[in-house]
Amino acid sequence: MKRFLTLVALSLIFGATTAQTTFSSTLAAKPKKGSTIYGTVECDGKPLEGVKVSDGYHIVTTDKHGVYNLVSDKRNGNVFITIPSGYEAPVAVGDIVPQYWAHLTADAQTAERHDFNLRAVNNDNHIVLAVTDIHISHQLGDIEQLEQNVMPRIRAEVDKYRSQNIPVYTLCMGDSSFDLFWYDYNYDIADFRATMGKIGYPTPIFHTMGNHDNDGATEPDANTDFNATKRYREVFGPTYYSFDIGKVHYIMLDNIRYRNQKRENMKKGKNMAGARNYDHIVTEEQMEWLRKDLALIEDKSTPIVVGMHCPVFRMRSEHNSTELYSYFTDKDGGRTLPPALYFAEAFKGFEQVHFLTGHTHKLITTHCKLDTRYPEVANIIDHNVSAICGAWWFTAAHGGPHLAPDGSPAGFTVFPVNGKNLEWYFTSVDCGAERQFRAFDLNSVRDYYKTNGEIGIVMENNPQRTNFATVEDNLVAIHIWDWAYDWKVTVTENGKPLKVEHTPMENPQYTVAYCVPKSVWRRKLTPNMFKKDKTAHMFLVKASAPDTTLEISVTDSFGRTYTEKMVRPKAFTKNMQ
Repeated sequence: MKRFLTLVALSLIFGATTAQTTFSSTLAAKPKKGSTIYGTVECDGKPLEGVKVSDGYHIVTTDKHGVYNLVSDKRNGNVFITIPSGYEAPVAVGDIVPQYWAHLTADAQTAERHDFNLRAVNNDNHIVLAVTDIHISHQLGDIEQLEQNVMPRIRAEVDKYRSQNIPVYTLCMGDSSFDLFWYDYNYDIADFRATMGKIGYPTPIFHTMGNHDNDGATEPDANTDFNATKRYREVFGPTYYSFDIGKVHYIMLDNIRYRNQKRENMKKGKNMAGARNYDHIVTEEQMEWLRKDLALIEDKSTPIVVGMHCPVFRMRSEHNSTELYSYFTDKDGGRTLPPALYFAEAFKGFEQVHFLTGHTHKLITTHCKLDTRYPEVANIIDHNVSAICGAWWFTAAHGGPHLAPDGSPAGFTVFPVNGKNLEWYFTSVDCGAERQFRAFDLNSVRDYYKTNGEIGIVMENNPQRTNFATVEDNLVAIHIWDWAYDWKVTVTENGKPLKVEHTPMENPQYTVAYCVPKSVWRRKLTPNMFKKDKTAHMFLVKASAPDTTLEISVTDSFGRTYTEKMVRPKAFTKNMQ
């Protein structure tokens, strides 16, 4: 109870005092006729000219005196600046959110002043940590797992670059909380922010919301999507905004339209008003603002990075497909391209556009240029980042590794940015950045499936899952976590190259680490509880014998090579590396 009260107290402190800028400038400013929001932007007491300021609908820029004026109806309840290149917004001690925004407190007709203070920094070269789906709900020791297992990896990456005087920032793509349990466990999005401050997260976090960061107690009506963001806006400010770091323009969007419809037999937590359902879409309100924001960028070689929760594009087939589909839809269940193409049209003319997304808890990088039917999206790469929580913190809580539902490790993606050049690599919670694949001796997997009674129970109740007890002799599966079309994979046996076949398949380690404790250990043997779930990042080779050693080499898009000398037989266990 003491721990919970401490978190609540911290939440109240952050919400009241450090969630927004409280800076008061000595620079002169007064509202123009009709203006309802005005103020200044400065650095070291000197005015900054040309800084973009917005209420989420209109965008103005500061004049030579650092003064801005907005005619706003204040609907979103906040005003924010686009932090310009070469500057940073302050972050209060013990907090994580840069002070680039302010709550609006006066009525819609009354002019109110809000000032912003920035500090100069050389950030042409910088690092972005892309994290998503942290899903803290005060269950499964999730806060302890975050603090003890995840944070050391994050701090190691941050320390590595800060020792070189390279600034580091974090983009978080939402689902930091879990709407179903806001009221069951008294832990909502404000408590998440308090937790991150308490554990000393080491960088500023530019956050956007996921579907689970909406308030499920919101009654369904025509304004559900807006009303369900109220708690989020109180804690994190705008649900869409932009900022510049170095030569890159970053945009954070909310691409979840929350519906929360009432349904029969819906899974309903305490105080939930509906089924917590939603659409994957960027609302027209945001689209109008996005077009205005992008129109102010004259140099089309400027890299554009868009952080949002739901992925936009994905290859349709599991096997070497070049056919795109989209998660965007105007109704439940459908995945259609037209809304995604409409969204992508806003980025027309820019040379490189990167979407940083989450939601699926999987690690997939989609190069849209591979689908030549849609040249209008050839400039876009969708980086669907693995979840920090993996499979909702479940696998490690039950003595296993931190795994996501596709069997890839839980982790985050690191983007080293040098001017206009962006690279990326994945860092897993368990293995860091030094490992990028895991190889399975399927002879050992077969023996495990044949003899382990718990796996037998899972297979009996879930016959659609892959039964590795029947695989042929001497196969080796290689799961390359963030594989993309331009990665290279070679395997040799006694100096002789083996044929490597791209073969989507299930990851047996996930079945052991997640399916067994979820069903057998909990005595929940519901038929077909686990769907058939292949990963497209599996590669298969056939060795000549069960005891030969294989040399595996994997080279990523940027020439980084990862190797394993695989001495066989190689044991298969839940915690194998």
